[in-house]
Amino acid sequence: MIDPVTLITGNAGKAREYASLLGVEVSATRADLIEIQSLDVAAVVERKAEDAYAKLRSPVLVDDTGLALHAWNGLPGALVAWFLTTVGDQGLLDMAADLTDRRATATTALGYCDATGVRVFTGTVHGVLTTQRRGSGGFGYDAVFAPAGSTLTFAEMSDAEKNAISHRRLAVDALRKDLGLCGS
Repeated sequence: MIDPVTLITGNAGKAREYASLLGVEVSATRADLIEIQSLDVAAVVERKAEDAYAKLRSPVLVDDTGLALHAWNGLPGALVAWFLTTVGDQGLLDMAADLTDRRATATTALGYCDATGVRVFTGTVHGVLTTQRRGSGGFGYDAVFAPAGSTLTFAEMSDAEKNAISHRRLAVDALRKDLGLCGS
């Protein structure tokens, strides 16, 4: 059973989202963690989870999310936060303006670490990079990513709509299954 857990993040929105998805208390704290550079969010999360547990010595969650563009052979992947910090989601759209293949995948890797070790869970949603920002909800690249089968971006969806289908939801479901948690 997962009890209250600490999510290592500076994003309070992520902590609220995880608390809602997990059905347990999730507190957010900042910590300077070793973050390897890789397009693979699972590899990044595994190392971050080990480091976070070593520092806090209590159950921790870490996550990393990537946005991989098919036409760019997986870029920016796990480096998307750097893209968003330096050029923003509009800058990303500007760089991709001439792309005819706008297929993208959003992947969240969720690392849970306790005294028994690290477990990494992933969730991936296929979709497209939009041609313009749409919506005011969410965070990160939510305003420029529309999941397959939807005419809305994540930023145009209500929290409940997004949480029902998101990559983060899929990673949490895998964690819940592994830990034997019922329901969602």
